[in-house]
Amino acid sequence: MTGAALALLLGVSACGSEKSAPDAPVQDEAADRAAQLEAQKAAYADALAQAQASRGAGEPALWTLSDEDTTLHIFGTVHLLRPGLDWRSDALDAALTDADTIVFEADVTSQAAASEMMKFISTEGMLGGGQQLSNLLSDLEKAELQKALDHVGLPLGAIEPMKPWWAAVNLSVLQIQSEGYDPNSGVEMVIGAEAREADKSFEYLETIDEQLGRLANMPTDVQVDFLISSAESIEEGGDVLDTLVSEWVDGDVNGIGLLMSNPDMMGSDEVYDALLKARNEIWVGKIEAMLDEPGTSLIAVGAGHLAGDDSVIKLLEAKGYEVEGP
Repeated sequence: MTGAALALLLGVSACGSEKSAPDAPVQDEAADRAAQLEAQKAAYADALAQAQASRGAGEPALWTLSDEDTTLHIFGTVHLLRPGLDWRSDALDAALTDADTIVFEADVTSQAAASEMMKFISTEGMLGGGQQLSNLLSDLEKAELQKALDHVGLPLGAIEPMKPWWAAVNLSVLQIQSEGYDPNSGVEMVIGAEAREADKSFEYLETIDEQLGRLANMPTDVQVDFLISSAESIEEGGDVLDTLVSEWVDGDVNGIGLLMSNPDMMGSDEVYDALLKARNEIWVGKIEAMLDEPGTSLIAVGAGHLAGDDSVIKLLEAKGYEVEGP
């Protein structure tokens, strides 16, 4: 589920030190990994059955938080979508029309953002000192990664200079795009273009450094697990993505939470915290601050952040706010 989860969004230090060779024989490592994969598949199958049994309102979920002079519409997005998918709703269109300001996770389209991204990746996404990614992996992990690379048609040399977290991101995005998903059809790109044409203001919940830094700062062994989990899910990625998008289009917040917004589906507590939980907690404070400013805003963030027990919505409600929505 790791690659699919990333799509709905993004000891040992993360500086690229070598991972020690496993003490157990390769066959024991392979058996342990196979057992882990079977457990993950069983957990996903159970979550899928529960998600398919639940239903949404038939359109992507939208919430509203307001006080005397401020209205905040909160909409869950998918960052990449198949071109031509019908996902618009009257409720979203009204919220977009009414909003003075559009709030996204991070600025990923401006020239300044592109420069910031290049600088961050050059310092935090690449291994230094002539190290190679494959040196951080066991023989079994190398084999799993190579199978995934063969599946998407990417040579190992293309990711050898990358730290594991950045290799995982690139592998997942390449796989997603190979399935026909297009960032230009993603919700933020569509909403952003319309908002710019209407001369609306833009705000962001985090910087590129803050967004990707949580992944870059994970310990190296956790980054490797993230990479290998992404590699192992490559062949099932298209089906997983289609299922998640179907749940999103139906507005099935419970289903999204079951399939994505929990540690079991994200591969580990560390990845779950880095991608979702820690960010949600910070965003809630920023959303609270927005209530101090009059006006109407549309907050559009990955749908996974608005589902599950640690969602932005649940955290706001725990603070005593009344959030209207599903």
